[in-house]
Amino acid sequence: MAELFVPKIIGELGDVAVKQFGAKVNLVMGVEEEVANISSKLATIEKVLHDAERRRLKDRSVGIWLEKLEDITYEMDDVLDEWNFKIHGAKNKGTNQNARMQPTLWNKVRSFIPSLCSCLKQVPVRSNVAQKIKKINEQLELTLEEADQFKFITSGVIPDSHDFQRIMTTSSIDESEVYGRAADMEKVLDQILSKSSSQGRDGVQVISVVGAGGSGKTTLAQLLFNNDEVQNHFELRNWICVSDPFDQKRVAKAILENAGKSSHDAELDPLIRRIKETFSGKRFLLVLDDVWTEDDSKWKPFQYALKDGAPRSVILVTTRSHRVATVVGSTDTHGLGMISHSDCWLIMQKIAFARKSGDLCKKVERIGQKIAEKCKGLPLAAKTMGSLLRFKDTVQQWQNVLDSEIWQLEEAAMDLFPHLYLSYNELSPELKRCFSYYAVFPKDHEISVEELIRLWIAQGYVRPRRRGERLELVGREYFNNLAMRSFFQEIQNVEYYYEFREYEQCKMHDIVHDFAQFLTKNECHALGGIGRNSSSERPRHLTILEGTEEMFSSRVVDFGRLRSYLTFSEIGRVVPQNLFCRLKCVRTLTFSDCELAEIPAEIGRLIHLRHLDLSVNPFVTLPEAVCDLYYLETLDITLCRELSCLPERIEGLVHLRHLFNHGTSELRQIPQGLEKLTSLCTLTRFITRSNFDDLSILKDLNQLEILRVVIEGEVDFGNAELEKKINMREMDLCFRLGAHFIETPSCIETMEPPP
Repeated sequence: MAELFVPKIIGELGDVAVKQFGAKVNLVMGVEEEVANISSKLATIEKVLHDAERRRLKDRSVGIWLEKLEDITYEMDDVLDEWNFKIHGAKNKGTNQNARMQPTLWNKVRSFIPSLCSCLKQVPVRSNVAQKIKKINEQLELTLEEADQFKFITSGVIPDSHDFQRIMTTSSIDESEVYGRAADMEKVLDQILSKSSSQGRDGVQVISVVGAGGSGKTTLAQLLFNNDEVQNHFELRNWICVSDPFDQKRVAKAILENAGKSSHDAELDPLIRRIKETFSGKRFLLVLDDVWTEDDSKWKPFQYALKDGAPRSVILVTTRSHRVATVVGSTDTHGLGMISHSDCWLIMQKIAFARKSGDLCKKVERIGQKIAEKCKGLPLAAKTMGSLLRFKDTVQQWQNVLDSEIWQLEEAAMDLFPHLYLSYNELSPELKRCFSYYAVFPKDHEISVEELIRLWIAQGYVRPRRRGERLELVGREYFNNLAMRSFFQEIQNVEYYYEFREYEQCKMHDIVHDFAQFLTKNECHALGGIGRNSSSERPRHLTILEGTEEMFSSRVVDFGRLRSYLTFSEIGRVVPQNLFCRLKCVRTLTFSDCELAEIPAEIGRLIHLRHLDLSVNPFVTLPEAVCDLYYLETLDITLCRELSCLPERIEGLVHLRHLFNHGTSELRQIPQGLEKLTSLCTLTRFITRSNFDDLSILKDLNQLEILRVVIEGEVDFGNAELEKKINMREMDLCFRLGAHFIETPSCIETMEPPP
């Protein structure tokens, strides 16, 4: 977390100081030196963060140091929010006061009293922010002093080593220990023998087997390599464990040595020439197991060296990344799925029942089958659980394993998670944080990819590389990156009947979800649900799976620290009293389908809020205080069927990007202030009536990407200037006369559509 937020805060510290000067307000006086000191200290800390994160899981004291640093960065992030908010408020106040000023003596005298009161009120504001900055500076000083004991290595000179060593694979395998891969074996074997290859019998094929860590890619490659038909088919067979880093000279030497050739050359070029000579004209099978590099420049010399192999030669690549499969020029790609629960049980019981009495085996069989289901088709998980259960000699011990989350079983976690950590460790700080945030969702939770990206943005995890870059596009790149590395599964389009549009939806494999929970066990807390109450004492993200008033009244959670508050399922509908007064730092708040008949005005105090989901609730009005949520980016009031109007001061939501208001059948009019929300990208229900100039509200909303308009009667489309909406990708026009939809009216001819 600190690795992501420290550079973000360094940049924003400078920005807010410049903004204060540009706005000609001085809300935070006398802190220039403090701000400079904080920036300097953070810059020093930034240089050692990569090494600190690398050592986090293995050195608990380093983990504690990072947690303290993360607390400071969270607090600094909040202070910057407050500072920006006050600058915006002071600037607006000054503008409004100037507009209202009249050149009369009475007005001057009358305005003096509130102005004086305003100045007096701002003294504690200045003092409050300044005091927080001073406190943070002192905390950072202590953090820097503590860092000395760890002797962190500065970034740029970290040796090329890994906390979890990759296991070097060989071509050997005991086929009797493999279950559930017959169909995969048959399909890839056909491709290798050119029976069903897209390349037919010409040229060198590149077949990639892609799958998550622990799914059995190496096992499948070993089965193929040792298959009798394969052995008879190829003149030369060669197995190389590539792993990471992709050392070109090491790989080249290994290829030559496995082909029975000496490799004493020190430079890459003569090694590549010798590979070309060795493989030219021969039908070969070269297995490159566990390929990670996405740098095609490292792969090209090998492509050159191997291209002259005899027809029907095959390079078989195993990898976790679809991007790698593209880089190596795959002619066929086989996605390796999960095995069945019954196959998981076969793997488990072979290991777990070794040297156990038949009587115990019978007693624990049903429990074991349920544990196998928890492996969710991942062979590595089945092997790991089998190894764990081998040393459990009572029914109760087996039951304890069944009742626990895998991430809470230390013995299993130490065997299983290193395989996942290898993939995780390859990610950038932004991608690491986006991945681990999925721990806030229940297992098997399906979510819209677009919504997931908006939640990442709300937490500040999505960082543009250049000013003005659309955050949603950057977030989509993040998601694609994670999906290509098999961190998400079941990515598919589903139709949402109410909007008549499709959403891309995804979920996470249970074991990968366990790993995300393991990484965030000190940040995420869940209330309700068997085995889901995390051990975090000071969480930042709270998930409500089910709740009672008593649960919330207990001192399990410090609501003032929360940055996410999410409710799931109908039994999680309880909304604790005075909640809106207790959530001081929250960025994401979801109250979907919580039977809220009223939204309290205190919601306007949540100045840090970015994402507000109030969908499927029976409230009739939204308080005007909602418009005080300066940073709000997403407002979801979908299917709030009783809602009669939007707040009149809606122009106060200057950062609003997404307004989901479809299914608000009682909402009959859009406030004029909506026209000032020029950052708006999504508007799912806009109502316009004949004889009214409603469409002109859309005139300057040129960032719109998704728009749904309900049109009652004849209108002039020219007022909306739709042709300027160059980002529009979905637009739905519904023409209605009274309660009935009508044929397309003549006014459609006045519309010049978006490009």
